[in-house]
Amino acid sequence: MKKTHLGIIISVIILLSHQNCQRPPYKDNVVASTNESVNSSIENIQKVNFSSSENVTVQQKQNQQAAKTYTLISQNSYEVNFETGELLKSVQADGAITKYCLSNTVMTELQDILNSAKVCKSEDQPPADRVCAQVYQLGYAQITTSREVIDLGSSSDGCGSHKIDLCNGSSDMLKGWFANIKNQLSNFTCPN
Repeated sequence: MKKTHLGIIISVIILLSHQNCQRPPYKDNVVASTNESVNSSIENIQKVNFSSSENVTVQQKQNQQAAKTYTLISQNSYEVNFETGELLKSVQADGAITKYCLSNTVMTELQDILNSAKVCKSEDQPPADRVCAQVYQLGYAQITTSREVIDLGSSSDGCGSHKIDLCNGSSDMLKGWFANIKNQLSNFTCPN
């Protein structure tokens, strides 16, 4: 009986730990290098959704008088609507959503960064002697246009293969814009 259970457990572990480690075929005999294909400019942007891991303080009431306070790392979302200039901050830890109204100047800065940017899709392949986890890596921002959704900073595996991001330093400008807005959110309260 014990041998049967042990055999079943080992079989399940082997089955669950198997991943497709086969290297994808090269397109058009492209050599594994830092080749990048560049898309056209980003057009008809509807929204940009930034992701940020942040510490969040949450209180849990145990009874009517006592409450415990916890600090959690929460994956927060900051969605910028291009039509209205509104920014919705969603906190994953407690489900809170806060609305902010960005100024015309700030929205123009964001539009200028994205209008002058192009998206690069890296065709890099990991070296043959390197093992990469076959896990999709999430990006730092997601741009939604009328035709597509672009996950900036994402890649197809743990080694960063097939990375999608803005070209020529535009990603640093976009990240800097977001960091600046995040630090000044209290200045963007919406009028009642």
